[in-house]
Amino acid sequence: MDGRAVLAMLQLADSAFPSGAYTLSGGLETLVDEGIVRSAEDIAGCLRSLLLGRSARGDLAALVAAHRAAAGNPPDEDAIVLIDRALDATKLAAEERVGARRVGRRVALEAERLTGSPIVREFREAIEAATTPGTAAVATGIAAVAMGIPEHEAALAAGHASVLAFLTAGVRLGRIGHGDQQRLLREAGETIIHAVEIAQATDARTFRPFAPGLDIAMARHETSQGRLFAS
Repeated sequence: MDGRAVLAMLQLADSAFPSGAYTLSGGLETLVDEGIVRSAEDIAGCLRSLLLGRSARGDLAALVAAHRAAAGNPPDEDAIVLIDRALDATKLAAEERVGARRVGRRVALEAERLTGSPIVREFREAIEAATTPGTAAVATGIAAVAMGIPEHEAALAAGHASVLAFLTAGVRLGRIGHGDQQRLLREAGETIIHAVEIAQATDARTFRPFAPGLDIAMARHETSQGRLFAS
């Protein structure tokens, strides 16, 4: 990548990017509240499930597929909608569906404002017209194309961002400190790389994320009386 693409990748994956992704715990809040997750190593196990069980054949795979469709000449708008709908259908917990759509809408809005890209604008208009759900992963893949970020690096950045958001939730929930957060983030590097490799080899017609423990935790979160996070 050239310097501009590196900087764009850092911007899109930054917690300061106003997407709302860092308001989600991905079920971790419930797991902590119920005493299932108590330590840094418990969180490390959740990260493996998040990356290899859910993201590799779900969100990251959809990001890769959307990036390829948006990078075409011309971009394949119909394929993007099909990818978006297919990913949305895999999200079993209502909070995850709502959260992914909310984040996706914000990513599309911000990417359109920053780049003026026609394909981002068309995706944002499709979200507004309710012809596509607008999941975060698909919006990020399209935004990456508009910002000049290559497919592989966009997927790596998204994997890194999802891990960091999960670990940040762990810090806010009092299960790890900042030192453990950085240690676990670094240790997750090889798993992120492996998850991206799986995602790049996954057919867009066969998304199959599987992390039942996290799915059930998010479903239970919907009825919890006290919430710090949106999922």
